Amino acid sequence: MLRTLPSLITEKAALSVAGAGLLRYAMGPALIGAGADATVVIVESGDNPKVSGVQDSLWVLLRGDRIPELHSRFEFRGALPIHVFARLEEGCLPLGTAQCRAMPSAPAYFDRAELRLSQPLTREMLDAVRPVPSPGPVPDVDWIDLVESDPSRALESFVLGWFPEAESADDETTANELDNLPEALAAFHRLARLRPAIHRFIDPVLKKPRRASGPLGDRLIFAMWNGASRDWSIPWPLNKPDEPDPRVWFTEDPDDPNPETTLEEEPLSRFLLQFTLNGAMSVAPYGARTYCMPTARLDALWKLLRPVPLSPFMPTYAAERFFAAPGLLARVSGDEDEDEDEDEAIVGFSALHRGTLTPLLEHGFRWHRFGG
Repeated sequence: MLRTLPSLITEKAALSVAGAGLLRYAMGPALIGAGADATVVIVESGDNPKVSGVQDSLWVLLRGDRIPELHSRFEFRGALPIHVFARLEEGCLPLGTAQCRAMPSAPAYFDRAELRLSQPLTREMLDAVRPVPSPGPVPDVDWIDLVESDPSRALESFVLGWFPEAESADDETTANELDNLPEALAAFHRLARLRPAIHRFIDPVLKKPRRASGPLGDRLIFAMWNGASRDWSIPWPLNKPDEPDPRVWFTEDPDDPNPETTLEEEPLSRFLLQFTLNGAMSVAPYGARTYCMPTARLDALWKLLRPVPLSPFMPTYAAERFFAAPGLLARVSGDEDEDEDEDEAIVGFSALHRGTLTPLLEHGFRWHRFGG
């Protein structure tokens, strides 16, 4: 295999590209050489998401202790080039040049950099520097059978299978009125004590629901989105105190004096499952996303994926429908262009193991990004 890869060189030869006055630094497992001519980055090979190393065919992540003196070298379009290498057993493999696309703005906090390679790695090079491990055991999708009859149990089964056991969350009470919450929301918070990860999504269900008022009356906000630019709530107090599964209100721009509020298609228990599937996909360690393509191209996926029987999520935006296979989640949405074509779709995938994504290459989709 190595005969078809670029020639390997020694670490000394790789660092020599940096030029005179070489200074060496360690950022996590990565070695960084700073010289008069260039900055050299040598990352370890291996499948380590979110750790310094190759993340996919285009992106390389650096993460470790703060090194303020390196900040200027990673500025976008900096004066000196950045050369990236990956360390293999036989030597260092040149990956090409890169530009830094994300890092802390202040030098004192420079502990992370996201590098975009000038040329994407071939599949052969990617497999050499980031071998695909066997996925091992993956959670099943039996929870889908419960969605129609008992969505709260479906949510529990999915969460317990998808997220590993972790240290218990703190004992912070989920609102003073915890005992008065509808059962679907109370069950969610009990589940979060077993799997705190579901309270750590980018846009999570709130640990402490809060009261508010709006055009439809008093309400209890239980989830917010995008820095509180949107929120979800239920009538509060409930019309029927023992109502287990109230309807959900979606409010756009809640700080507006006259916010737009609409009724979600799904009641609370099923909406919480939708919301959790969306959050789980957003934080999964491995992901992929296609470009827009004719829906006929998706036919082969229906042999692999089971549909989750829920209405489209966020119907006024992406209108995403969820699907699942063992260890794999997918969402299918229409073209995001204004001239949306119902015969075209975009598919996003999320997985717990990289090896679960890799077989998707067999379908020949055109990928916007592919983390497998």
